[in-house]
Amino acid sequence: MGEQIKNIKVAWICKVSDPDINDRLKPLKRTPQVSPWISHTANYLSDYDEMELHIISPHEYITGIKRFNRNGVYYYFFNNNIPLWGRHWPCIFKWDIMTNYAHNKRVVRKIIQSINPDVIHLQGAENPYYSITALQFLGKYPLVVNLQRMTLNFFRGYHKEAVKAVEIEKEILSKFKHFSVRTKKMKEDLLSYNPKAITHWVRYNIPELMPKSLKKEYDLVYFAQIGKTKGIEDTIECLKILKSKYRKVTLCIMGSCNSTYKEYLLNMAEEKGVKDCILWKGFLPSLEEVHNEASKAKISVLPTHWDIIPGTIIESMQLGLPVVSYKAGSIPELNEDRENVLLSEIGDIEGLAHNIIRLLTDNDLYNTMRERGIDCIKNRYNNKNVFHQHLDCYHLVIEDFCKSKGNICRQ
Repeated sequence: MGEQIKNIKVAWICKVSDPDINDRLKPLKRTPQVSPWISHTANYLSDYDEMELHIISPHEYITGIKRFNRNGVYYYFFNNNIPLWGRHWPCIFKWDIMTNYAHNKRVVRKIIQSINPDVIHLQGAENPYYSITALQFLGKYPLVVNLQRMTLNFFRGYHKEAVKAVEIEKEILSKFKHFSVRTKKMKEDLLSYNPKAITHWVRYNIPELMPKSLKKEYDLVYFAQIGKTKGIEDTIECLKILKSKYRKVTLCIMGSCNSTYKEYLLNMAEEKGVKDCILWKGFLPSLEEVHNEASKAKISVLPTHWDIIPGTIIESMQLGLPVVSYKAGSIPELNEDRENVLLSEIGDIEGLAHNIIRLLTDNDLYNTMRERGIDCIKNRYNNKNVFHQHLDCYHLVIEDFCKSKGNICRQ
């Protein structure tokens, strides 16, 4: 193996936001918390002298480029530069699509040149607002893509913006050589599309959460992005089944949602006779508030139709909430050793309701799933390995790049 670089300078291109970032940026409009695992992992990696981390992210409601250092990590935020009149036009006239995200590519190129990193880590290929910017660095810098999800098989027949995102994702998946993955399913899906891809096992850091001893006020909690693919409509449909086969079951809903879709969901709930079962909390600004509210529920429900392993499920298990979900994405991998979450087939709402009733009526099962969930996450996400997984990945990617250029990697 070639000589390794000490004090690696790493640039992450991603999308991130949290309450502290909003406070620092003072945007025209505060944004919901996005990808909290990025902030948590960055804070964790910053404790090691062997790595200097720079994070580059778009933001919709700032002007120019904003820079700051937080806990030893350098952050760079840039505006998407989409005119207000361009944001709300029909998708076929989207300003960003019409210009092929030219502004974002130009700004990120300028930032990368100022950093001059040893390696660039693209955090996800599915968001064109930042993912497309990494393509310009092929052959110029060592590159690795953190595979978060593959949308190319899901977004079929959607609007033009989604089609463009899939086109960019396909280009990244086919042209990049190195990918970091964290589940077996993720690796299988990637290799089925790009058999020549080289994969690196890299998990992210998660905050240590402890179960909270709070009075139970709800039967169920749903806390995630509120959307059809995340299973919110299936959850409401499930309430109807529960009410007819068992009893009235209360559901707390937390997450961001536009007013039009919220009205649609509440109308749907009223038509099904379960509107009085729902307590709509909406968007809460901090994870601590979300976790406190979630802990007042008995069971966490997230019947997502496609995902890797959602943060909602991980956090629920840490908090001691038994989880009911679908066999989507990599979620079944949580049950490799034993049953740690209760799963039904995607779209099987009857099965979803059946598993909820099992937990509500069987105290032994409830307590078993609660304890198993806590142990599963504690063993699966051992933070001690996270730094070395990242560092080993970066060394291998840099070494491979140097060999391709006929150079010898420096110590």
